[in-house]
Amino acid sequence: MVKAVVDAVDIDPKTGTTLGFYSFGEERPNLLIISAMDGGSATDVYASYLIMKYLENIERIIGSVTILPVANPLAFRLGVKVSPLDSKDLDSVFPGDEHGTITERTAWEIWRRASQADYIIHLKTGRQNCVSHVVAMHREYIHVRNVASQIALPITVQCSGQRGTLTTEAAHDGIPIISIEMRGDVDQVDSQAAVEVREAILNFMKLKEMISGDKIETSVTMTGRMQHINVETEGFFVPRVNLGETVQSGNVIGTVQDTIDVVSPFDGVLISLSRMNYVFEGDIVARIAPPLGDYRASTQPDVEEPTPVRRKW
Repeated sequence: MVKAVVDAVDIDPKTGTTLGFYSFGEERPNLLIISAMDGGSATDVYASYLIMKYLENIERIIGSVTILPVANPLAFRLGVKVSPLDSKDLDSVFPGDEHGTITERTAWEIWRRASQADYIIHLKTGRQNCVSHVVAMHREYIHVRNVASQIALPITVQCSGQRGTLTTEAAHDGIPIISIEMRGDVDQVDSQAAVEVREAILNFMKLKEMISGDKIETSVTMTGRMQHINVETEGFFVPRVNLGETVQSGNVIGTVQDTIDVVSPFDGVLISLSRMNYVFEGDIVARIAPPLGDYRASTQPDVEEPTPVRRKW
């Protein structure tokens, strides 16, 4: 059996900011898996837990796997995106600062491990109901595209390239890195999504000959940068399509108050879709992954998480 070696790093003991790195094996290549950069959901943490349980029950790893199940302990505990101590989002300050705020010091400590890894997989939970998918700088870097093409999830979306995120900074630094975004709600774990992601990561490890087992050949569609669909009024939104569907520009994806159609201005795959709920003008109700090289450039600054629109009452 492979036993985990735990390295606990105290960033700020007074606030409980301690990072627990679980390492399986000691050789190269090294795969670094990171989850819970914020407190949006525990589904990505559960996926990390499932991977650790699997590794604990195998005889040998050729190489090593390092897992950081909770990268932002305080934000995760409070269920928030930014730290209440310095109002910073962890996934916006990489590579961090050894002498900076708590969030910057946390990023610096993670970056120390990341810069030595051969592959990095960042797990996160979508803030809107979505199909599990990869986000990566696959258009710019062959080393990133090679990893993305070996993850057994059907869609890889072009990363926004926002500076300060781990996915962008590591890719620029020559490290093969991807993010996997999965389904999950703030108050519950989507166990099916976590198992799906675990299997995709274990299959990647098999393809890299790190662990033994039957491999699944991957078939991945590379797409352009994610495009958002906003509503122009308020009321009850009712979706009329299903996640994962391919839609065309002009297709109705839902209605508001059963009278106003919400139309997609883009061609592409429906990656995320709001469930039936009450929406306000400007709210994002869906995200589309357009065909590679055939998407409209956003007129707004690229961000991984859109800034909420001020709601009108």
